[in-house]
Amino acid sequence: MSIGTAGRRCHRTCKVGPNRLARWVFCVLFAFVLPVSADESNERVSVADPYLELHTGPGRAYPIFDIAERGEQVEILKRHTDWFKVRTVRGREGWVSRTQMEATLTGAGEKKIFRDVLFDDYLARRLEFGFSFGTFKRDSLLSAYTGYRVHDNFVAEFTIAQSAGDFSTTSLYYGALVSQPFPDSRLSPFVALGAGRFINTPKSTLVSAIETKGDLANAAIGLRYYVTRQFFLHIEAKRHVTLVNYNSTNHYTELSAGAAFFF
Repeated sequence: MSIGTAGRRCHRTCKVGPNRLARWVFCVLFAFVLPVSADESNERVSVADPYLELHTGPGRAYPIFDIAERGEQVEILKRHTDWFKVRTVRGREGWVSRTQMEATLTGAGEKKIFRDVLFDDYLARRLEFGFSFGTFKRDSLLSAYTGYRVHDNFVAEFTIAQSAGDFSTTSLYYGALVSQPFPDSRLSPFVALGAGRFINTPKSTLVSAIETKGDLANAAIGLRYYVTRQFFLHIEAKRHVTLVNYNSTNHYTELSAGAAFFF
């Protein structure tokens, strides 16, 4: 199933139901964790050793079922830790160790080099998607965000958040610029400044309830901690200032923690 198909299915699912934000979080997670079909532009390398050993799985405990001979080209399909799934010109697919893959040659005839995965991938990330749970003016808060790393020290984010209280529901929509002064650290502090809109909707049971909309600005401090593979954790404290009208502003404190994955 492609991401496009998953997206259409999620679109139909997310149109209904009372908790649209929670469904939206689930749908984005569902769409992005699905496997993607192999790209036709996958890299190809040539075997320089007498042969490459093709295992049935990503590990030495898996048996060898075929080989690719010297001079034969193999297509790199994907990587799992230090094992690579490849396809031979005969259409045979198997797993090859990093040690053997580093003895192959590129199209230019140079030795192929593979960088380490995991933390290096985190440092080279571009897209992020995450979610958080916390409190907003003492009410529960659920938020989801997408981010794009525009510089080693800066990430541009867009956040959708919803807080449900006893008397009203508050929805927040804002963009923010996140600055990480130590981006190469596994535990990285950050600060952020954002602006957007808020909507406060009173419960329908209240008499003369009026929906309130206005501008929003916020500032945050927090920590990010890279865990493993494509995931990291984050905690933050955020101060929101909402402008109801030219004569009235409200201040709210948000405390939240969550997880995110990156590409």
